Amino acid sequence: MAFIQTTGYDIRATGTTVNIPDDDIARCMYYLSCVCNVIKCDEDEIKRYCDYRNYWRLSDEEDRLVFVLCARLEPELFDDKCMFQSDAMCGNSANEFYEIGQVRNRVLAVQSIVIAGRTREVNKIMTYKRSWMQKYYYEPMLRLARRFSQPQRHTVAIDASDCIIA
Repeated sequence: MAFIQTTGYDIRATGTTVNIPDDDIARCMYYLSCVCNVIKCDEDEIKRYCDYRNYWRLSDEEDRLVFVLCARLEPELFDDKCMFQSDAMCGNSANEFYEIGQVRNRVLAVQSIVIAGRTREVNKIMTYKRSWMQKYYYEPMLRLARRFSQPQRHTVAIDASDCIIA
């Protein structure tokens, strides 16, 4: 169980300000980037899907993969373990990262987390405001779910010799 204390000292935030493109895939890629920043997740296969600045380089199939990755790495896996909803710890930002050693007196966080049968080391914790999670996870995932659940329309080319009118 996690515990957040609202008072403490010697806390230094480690986050930086970034600009996220106004696109649902870019927002989900930013969410993945934050998850990978929190847990030790440095495989090249997933890094591509965290590069939110270059979201436009992904194919439609890769867009769907980003959606699936986000669905598998849903916030509930991390909440109160290494991601904490805390407006106070975010300050003027929508989210903030802290090194584990810097937050010992304020947050009890797990040292590792099991995802898909693999143990991942927790490098940092992330605090977020509810509005951050809405903007970068829940709202884009809802829109992407609608996008990917629509029947695929395929154009079928018909050769003139395939059509016989009698």
